[in-house]
Amino acid sequence: MWNVLNLKCPTEDLCQYNSLEGAVLQELPRLVSLLTTSAEVLTQDHPIWAEIKVFRNVQEKYKRILHCDKCLQLLQRVGICLRKMVLLNLSKAYLDLAEKFLAGLQSQSSPIQLPSCQQLEFVLLRTQSAAKLICEALHYSRETFCYLIQRLRVGHLILNLMMATSVTARVNILFRGLLVQIFDIYNKLYIWRGKLKKGTVEWPKPLELPKDLEAWLNPEAAELLKPKQIPKTELAFLSQFFEKKENGAKSAEVSDNMNDDECVIVEETSQLQLEDDVGEVIPRPKKHKKELKKGFTKAQTLLLEKIRNAGSLKKLKNIWNNLDVGSQVMLRKVLTPYKIKAIDGIFHIAKSKLQKIKQSDVSDDVKKEQKDAVIQSTGIKLAKHLGLIKTEPETSTDAASSSVLPVNKLKPAKSLKEFRILYETLYEMLLSTQQYEKCDKLQKKFKRRRSDIKQLSQNNEKQLAKELLICTSKEFLIRFKS
Repeated sequence: MWNVLNLKCPTEDLCQYNSLEGAVLQELPRLVSLLTTSAEVLTQDHPIWAEIKVFRNVQEKYKRILHCDKCLQLLQRVGICLRKMVLLNLSKAYLDLAEKFLAGLQSQSSPIQLPSCQQLEFVLLRTQSAAKLICEALHYSRETFCYLIQRLRVGHLILNLMMATSVTARVNILFRGLLVQIFDIYNKLYIWRGKLKKGTVEWPKPLELPKDLEAWLNPEAAELLKPKQIPKTELAFLSQFFEKKENGAKSAEVSDNMNDDECVIVEETSQLQLEDDVGEVIPRPKKHKKELKKGFTKAQTLLLEKIRNAGSLKKLKNIWNNLDVGSQVMLRKVLTPYKIKAIDGIFHIAKSKLQKIKQSDVSDDVKKEQKDAVIQSTGIKLAKHLGLIKTEPETSTDAASSSVLPVNKLKPAKSLKEFRILYETLYEMLLSTQQYEKCDKLQKKFKRRRSDIKQLSQNNEKQLAKELLICTSKEFLIRFKS
């Protein structure tokens, strides 16, 4: 029952207490106090909520940096546990039950109506769920931390990975302290299960509420609450990194001090100058500004060689997936969301082509030639999108065959091919001005109308299809051109 998140509290299930049961009624203020103090453990001011927000930001940031990486998958698993913890809203469950008990005790009615034992059991189930979620978050955050340490040893994206490591470590530490508090809260609340009256509501499944929550979670909790032992040899590279930073700062400070000491102010003394001394004026050669090289850098050349030498679609896909932010800086073209989507589309098309070649009835030699051609074509397209292949300026024939027209030459389409060219031109124009909402609307409308036109053509209603095509293209020009 602890893992049923849609479980609802039986708020209408109340029990009556008369004056003869005064011993229980006298102890109930202690239960109210226990519930309110337990709710204070997870109030909005708790540092764990701030760390969850920071963790979410880090996770979103590394979706592009760690594309399809094991580290991102581990971060996402921790994020799922944190999101479920927020949705559980344990503090509200404690406060709601405390308010119901307080309202019943303050009422003047006789007999007194108070929440049943089932409502307390609901709170215990939620506490049990929170403890289990925290254990999962601790497990995945520990795995993430260890994997980040391994990634740091490589020395790639060290500053970014150190940020993720520190956030993951803070989340782990805070959750460890929180888990110990939840164990204590559960054990104190469980005592009241035998003191409250049972209501009429029955649970859909038999309850598994242990007397000792920590013992129920052992050995998982015992292992997670222990500090992780990492050999000093694995952390030696971090000390070297900090020493380099510290030595760099000290050397810069020392050099500044030396420059200050070496500065000597020399006063101008006119007596040292001779009247008969006439110096020869020699003009300095003019310094010409170095022209920026238009060629590729070494990193760009290496990346292009990797793409060219990739003998399979899987290797090309790995090159694209491992293209982090540091590598993106060296690209000649900026990777916009539209371009990323286009590159992913290239790989999807290539995969379907290879699948068709595999299922074809041609000989193995022909299949190999066709596969090599598809892989080579995909590599060229990828390099073009990344700006690693210089594209020559379009000639008149190339411009005519281009799928994007100048904006001033746009006109209503008369065929599906012209309709697609019109759509692509308007889409590029909106994308360049960062009108992403209009891009989305245009794309959805284009797909919908194109399918309608094709359906009309298949039903031999060509005139109606043509009219719809012209009307839609006019609508596109009116709505999306400006």
